[in-house]
Amino acid sequence: MRKNLYLALAIISAPLATLGQADCTGGRFSNYAFAPDVTRTQAITFGSNTAVSGGNQVLKLDVYEPTGDMGTGRPVVFVAFGGSFIGGTRNDGYVVDLCNRFARLGYVAVAMDYRVGFFFPINEVNTTLAVMRGMHDYRGAIRYMRKTAAEDGNPYRIDTERFYVGGVSAGAISAIHAAYLNQMSEIPSYMANDTAGLGGIEGNSGNLGYPSNVQGVWSMSGTIGDTSWIEVDDVPILSLHETGDNTVPIGTQEVAVSGFPTGLIASGSRDIHARADNQGVENCFREYNQNNHVGYLDYDYNSALGYVVSFLEDLACGQAIECGENTFVPGTGIAEHDLSGSMTLSPSVTNGNLTIDLSGAFAQWFEYDVIDAQGRILLSGQLTSARTNLDMSQLPAGVYMVRAQNASGRAVGRFVRE
Repeated sequence: MRKNLYLALAIISAPLATLGQADCTGGRFSNYAFAPDVTRTQAITFGSNTAVSGGNQVLKLDVYEPTGDMGTGRPVVFVAFGGSFIGGTRNDGYVVDLCNRFARLGYVAVAMDYRVGFFFPINEVNTTLAVMRGMHDYRGAIRYMRKTAAEDGNPYRIDTERFYVGGVSAGAISAIHAAYLNQMSEIPSYMANDTAGLGGIEGNSGNLGYPSNVQGVWSMSGTIGDTSWIEVDDVPILSLHETGDNTVPIGTQEVAVSGFPTGLIASGSRDIHARADNQGVENCFREYNQNNHVGYLDYDYNSALGYVVSFLEDLACGQAIECGENTFVPGTGIAEHDLSGSMTLSPSVTNGNLTIDLSGAFAQWFEYDVIDAQGRILLSGQLTSARTNLDMSQLPAGVYMVRAQNASGRAVGRFVRE
């Protein structure tokens, strides 16, 4: 995203913000003790759009504020959940924890919905559409927060020129595209007709007329469709990523959705930051020498979050960005290797009985979920033997996904309920 593309809108929106930077002393932005308690306002409607499965989906967000803080001109940190664009919610535990931590530091934190659901077939076009939905909904939430400052008396006392977007996995992908994909000419040619029908670059998720530009990006295992979208004078970005991530690649290669190949080639954190360096865009990059997908949220959570917190503090306080050490090599973490080739579901089309066979990878136990086409978890349990028979007769007809995972990795498969 080129800053000058939003210059006119930024000028229009400038009176909406408290332009003086918030106080960067007393632990604000650097110490979780700044605000021991957090106030959470839940389920605020910010827009709506067409759901993955059709019909209208109302989009909501939660706002987290430091309790008792009367500061004005407070920066906003947006947090988007992960889930391969087929699952996840703004109420996921790690999202709630991240928002609470950001609010305790003195930010206003926002966790928003974006449209998810099982899309079939999983291919290049449908995967790109999923990313576009995430980007459009993210922009709708950004515009909504600016709208509250303009039309509602700025109830959250925010600085509309200090918006920082980020997230985990699919949430990070949505944030990156919301920040850097801003011209119709950048849309892949095979998506041109679909994009026009979805509302172009900005989308139809609400609050049109307000700017959707942001001032920084933080990404936990995200990717971008084309690194050329990052240009001179673009906003800074920080990324965390694992070297052997087989879900969202750290380099440029095919992206998978819950283990299924998509045909979509995208560029992960390593190549994003090579491009940013080439264009002179401020950026920070920490690479973990592990074969996981966001495994650092288990084995290095506090350090990883501290890396993000330092980056955001530098942005919020107008300081030079100091990234610290580029590469961190942790001890052994929880693996998320793709074990899908070791799982068989039979019969693939069933009127009730389903056998899950994990003989090729079984080791004591697996947790499993049965997920519908809207990304909802309908059944869950534990598999304690290599072959398990389950009764799916209570499910309505449709396409479902089984996800099985343990400390060794994760396997996914599909079946049809007649």
